[in-house]
Amino acid sequence: MNPKATELDPKLKEAYERVMGTPVSTTEKAGSSPQVVSFRKKAGSLPILLPLIGVLFFIIYTLIWVKVLNLKVPFIP
Repeated sequence: MNPKATELDPKLKEAYERVMGTPVSTTEKAGSSPQVVSFRKKAGSLPILLPLIGVLFFIIYTLIWVKVLNLKVPFIP
């Protein structure tokens, strides 16, 4: 713990200990336990979906500019 934390007001010290993850002083309720939140990365279809959306966006973007600039593309009627 930071040496300057010992000079803090008791409420500030308790808040500091909670934020920094050090054990909280004995003034906290005995029955409560800190909550741990874990985030799991979902590795479902996201790695496939993002490139597919990127390619689809690029194709639509290109087609719009071809129409706006009246370009002649042999495979587009």
